[in-house]
Amino acid sequence: MKTYMYLLVLPLFLVSCQQKAKEAEAPKPKGPFAQIEFPEGTDYNTGNYYEKVIQEHGYPVYNPGKIPLVIDSVITFCGCTSASAPKKPILSGETDTIYVKYDGNGFVEGTFVKHIRVFSNAENSVDLTFRGAYFDPQ
Repeated sequence: MKTYMYLLVLPLFLVSCQQKAKEAEAPKPKGPFAQIEFPEGTDYNTGNYYEKVIQEHGYPVYNPGKIPLVIDSVITFCGCTSASAPKKPILSGETDTIYVKYDGNGFVEGTFVKHIRVFSNAENSVDLTFRGAYFDPQ
């Protein structure tokens, strides 16, 4: 009796596993893609600064392509870092700015490296780096 039960349940299990595998495959976006460039680079170094000073930097974003560049989201990987992206599309040949703010107040003195990921209608996401060193002047 158990053998018959397994034979009935096994095909259902296999079909459901195959369906979940298909759902897990994200569809690949198809072009045309926008283009994205960071004329001042994707790595910013604050240098040394006092601990209680919030650090901010604007990363200029340039669209060298022919279709508007839409920044979908900008993700930070730490609660001490925040970022804001342009709300409107960046038209061909135009530049806008992604702003990043780092508040390391209360953390241990020393160097830090924070990563920010930019998602847009360009073919690939872009990682920005925000680094520096802070110390307590006392």
